[in-house]
This record gives sequence, structure tokens and C-alpha cells, in this order.
Amino acid sequence: MTDPAGHPFPVTGEVAAYLGDPYQARAAAGLWPYVELLPEPGRPAPAGLSPREAPDGTVGYPVAPEHLEAWYTVRWTFRWHDEPFECTAAAPTTLSGNYLGSDEDFAKRHLKRRVIGYRGVFPRHEVTELSEHREDLLRPLHDLVRRLTEVDHFRPKAYAVHHGRTYPATAETDASGLVALTTGQDRPEDLVADPRDTSGGHFLAAPGQLDAWYRIHWTFRWQDGPFDAVGTVDGRIKGVYTGGSWGFADTWQLTRETDPDGVHTRHTVVVDLDAVTDLERHRTDLPTDR
Repeated sequence: MTDPAGHPFPVTGEVAAYLGDPYQARAAAGLWPYVELLPEPGRPAPAGLSPREAPDGTVGYPVAPEHLEAWYTVRWTFRWHDEPFECTAAAPTTLSGNYLGSDEDFAKRHLKRRVIGYRGVFPRHEVTELSEHREDLLRPLHDLVRRLTEVDHFRPKAYAVHHGRTYPATAETDASGLVALTTGQDRPEDLVADPRDTSGGHFLAAPGQLDAWYRIHWTFRWQDGPFDAVGTVDGRIKGVYTGGSWGFADTWQLTRETDPDGVHTRHTVVVDLDAVTDLERHRTDLPTDR
């Protein structure tokens, strides 16, 4: 039978496999989508990785998810006197656990009261059905990275179509009434190179020279309130509240921040993609008849 006491990581938490070895792990805060490996004291540092100190003083080793063989949450359960428990600690002769059952009389007779629920420490020979449970984190992370890349992380974007080719573009004309196109290696002969760009990958077009010019943005609802998406933060979608209810903003503790115009304020939220509804892509055509 597998045994949590023989594992090089806690009985609950996150584990990542790197170069064939398991490590305690966590999401690398501020470095999404990286995962941070946490070797226990005395264990050699993961090969080829550089350390990073977290605000709490702990040291981790960030690694890109594509270099991991696995990343998952782990927990153990067992039964004692045929009642279910979640393992919280493993020692050579005992297992500790939080009670998962609903028999109040059993709990009061055999267990210690927690703030919420009951717990106990049990001799190993009395424990049955000791089982490990894993929840994969790596595949959902890869899926999320791919999904965000496909929509360019939900940032509002403008595009211009010139002679049938589509280029990223500015959403407004400059002081001369021209639209800046990011053309990369293309060199449209009938457009003027942007003198402000030393790389040569930007050209200027009058709106009338374009086949089309449009803006793409996303909207969603969270807690039934309307939001405009403005990007993502650590893999979570960020939105600006577009409703008019101060009560909604206060109830859900939306973040108040200065608008990009530097004058007004706006309320924002950062939430998991799975928590939003009515996520929609919108195209707004910009005028080319100028």
C-alpha cells in the first residue's frame, strides 16, 4: 500500500515533477504561468533553475510549465472505524486526519473538536483504505495559456485591412489624420513609413486607403454585472465595470483605480475565466471614408 509518510512532500498540497523528480510546488506569484519548485531543506537545487525569494522569505525556483512532466494537487484519505477522514499528517506509527463524515455522536465520542468539525490521531494498524488523490493542474494550465493566446489575452485591439492583408493598427488617427499599421516584414509600396519607428516595421495610412479598419473587444458578466475586458492578470480576466450601481461596486468590493485618461476613476475586477458568463467578442468598424 502506498504511504504518505514515504513521500518527499506533504500529505496535502501541490507537487510538480521536473526532470523526473517530484518537488513541493506552487504557482509563481507575479510570474504567471510559471510554477515554482520548493525543494525541502538539504535537498539540492533543481538543475538549471535560478532561485527567487518570495515576499514571505521563502525561496522557490520558477520553471516554465512546458518543462514540467506533471503538476498536481495531492491529498490522502483513509477510514477509521469505517468512518472517512482526510489525512493532515503522517508519522511512522500514526495518521492524523479531519473527519469527513456526518455522525455527530461518533465524532463527540472519539474525536477532538476543531473550530469547524472534528479531528483525530489514529494508530496506523487501525486505519483502512488509505488512498492518494490527485487533481491535475498542468493540463488545465496549458489549456488556459493556449486559450488566452488565441484571444491575445482579451486586450482590446484594432486592425486595419490593406490590399487584403490584415495588420494590427492604432484605434485612432494621429495628429495628421493617419493610421499606424504594424506591418512587420511587409513593405506596402503605397504607404509611408512611420518616421517615429526606427525598426521600419510600421507604416502610415490614410483611412481612405484601407479596405477596412475595426476594433475588437470583449465583454462579460460577473455576479450578473456587466464588464468590458481589458486584459488578463496571472491568467485571470480583468474587466472594467460598465454598470451604474455604486451598491454593486461596494458589495463586491471592486477595485477603484484611475482611468487611463488620468482624470476619471473606474471600478475593476480580476476573476477566473470559469467565474464569468456571457463572454462575447465584439467588432466595431471604424470609419474609413475620411
